[in-house]
Amino acid sequence: MNSKIGKSQAILLILIVMINKILLNMPKEIIKQSQTGAPINIIFTGILAILLTLLICKLFKKFPNEDIIEISDYLGKKPLKFIVGIGFELLFTLIITTVIYEFSSLLQKVYFPKTPLALILLIFLATIGFANKTGFKAIIKSNTIIVILILISLIVILGGTIKNLNFNRLYPILGQNVKTTFLEGAQNIYAYGGLLYLFFIMPFLKNKKDFTPVAVISILISGLFLLFTAVTLLALFPFISHSEEIMSMYLLTRCIEFGTFLQRTDAIFIFLWIISAFSYLSISLMFMVNIFKKLTNCQDSPNYSYSFLGIIFALIMLFHNQSIFKLLQTVIYKYLILGILILSLIVLILANIKRKDYTK
Repeated sequence: MNSKIGKSQAILLILIVMINKILLNMPKEIIKQSQTGAPINIIFTGILAILLTLLICKLFKKFPNEDIIEISDYLGKKPLKFIVGIGFELLFTLIITTVIYEFSSLLQKVYFPKTPLALILLIFLATIGFANKTGFKAIIKSNTIIVILILISLIVILGGTIKNLNFNRLYPILGQNVKTTFLEGAQNIYAYGGLLYLFFIMPFLKNKKDFTPVAVISILISGLFLLFTAVTLLALFPFISHSEEIMSMYLLTRCIEFGTFLQRTDAIFIFLWIISAFSYLSISLMFMVNIFKKLTNCQDSPNYSYSFLGIIFALIMLFHNQSIFKLLQTVIYKYLILGILILSLIVLILANIKRKDYTK
């Protein structure tokens, strides 16, 4: 991973993370927590996310060529480096495991009910493994095209449902009460999980001054799509907070059609989303392998990614249960994101203090 990336490529790298969380029911989870206050909650947590982003950018100014693993090593040597590294490894393992399971389950239930889940999983894993074998540069270049296509597809979906929206369903705007919308709702900052990928991209930027624009622009764009998606779901499906469908965005695709000549367009969108998932998972696996190499001081090897994918396949088959994966994707993922975010910020703040004292 010695290649450098430009400003637009870095923005799209963060966006692929956020887009896939939108596709995988993130808006619905926020609606379940905040009810009709979800749009206000998303704006509120978006402001918090931007403030956190600006703080992260400021803290990274003294470490322009290092990521959070190297900064942890600088601050607390191997013990802290190991703790932070394992935290991120667990997070990326959880992301890859739950995303693969969600998409595989959707494909099996909707399109391939007679196909064994294990076969669909193996196709996903083989594709991700092949993508990582092609290297960092190939993944980033293909991601640039994929994100643009996915953003266009989201615009088409959201625009295609406008005529069916009932905005009276958005009241009361503040939801049940201030507590659920703002106090308890502050936890929904985990929806901006793309923030954690910022802790790794600084060393790969061609121009280090692009870090702040990359961070802020990507959070703003993803926040807007998260907001519009939540508003659309609330205004279209009054039952959305109590439903148990696999992907709420899939319901939106069933509500749009383009005249009488093109209907049942959901298959097109599902195809694009699968490609998007491949890109998201490939990037997550790429960072996962990179962290492992830094923790173990091992040399580059394509076999690392295959080993991780083998472990992930075993985990999915071992815990093959919808309720377990629902718990992992909502509760465990939320608190793991928040915990790692807080830990990483503490490491950055203390590392800045140490470097300041060292330079005196």
